[in-house]
Amino acid sequence: MRIPLWAIRWLYRQKLSRRHMRGGKLHSWFGDRILAKELWRPTASSLARAWLVGFPVTVTPFLPLQSVFATIAALLVRGNLLLCIAMQFLSTPITAPVHLPVCFFVGELVLGRTPREAWVQAADFRQNIGSLDQVLAVYVGPLYLGSVVVGLLGGVIGYAIILRAWRDAPRPRSGLSKTGPGSP
Repeated sequence: MRIPLWAIRWLYRQKLSRRHMRGGKLHSWFGDRILAKELWRPTASSLARAWLVGFPVTVTPFLPLQSVFATIAALLVRGNLLLCIAMQFLSTPITAPVHLPVCFFVGELVLGRTPREAWVQAADFRQNIGSLDQVLAVYVGPLYLGSVVVGLLGGVIGYAIILRAWRDAPRPRSGLSKTGPGSP
């Protein structure tokens, strides 16, 4: 996949090109690793690695500085930084009424409740999601356990899907002419 020219120009104006970053603060902190092409160019392997480490961070509830943790994780595994940071915006107050009860439901199932009991508890959790003190006091164990399970499963499944579905553009062969030996 090629990044559109307007996006490249916008990134360049924002001083997010390799030339502008060389010698800057990020380069001094992370070294040449921050300039690696895998971090910025979308390939199947870099996108899959970004999903693998970014999704568990995304589904972890009430985690401050999610983008910072996702960036560090992407740097460690050489995942695509842009996807890893963009995924963190899936965990917002708008998505919380769906995201948090799912994590809680899975946590209740892992703790040994029947699906019917877990469903009733998840419905009760959804009703009390507005009062943060009650959520943290009563529901924190199943909520975080479920987020770990959902995060790991979602990360591994997304990793496999991206590797199977994404096709990188074939690289042009250098030094070969269009007419090979035996061509008229």
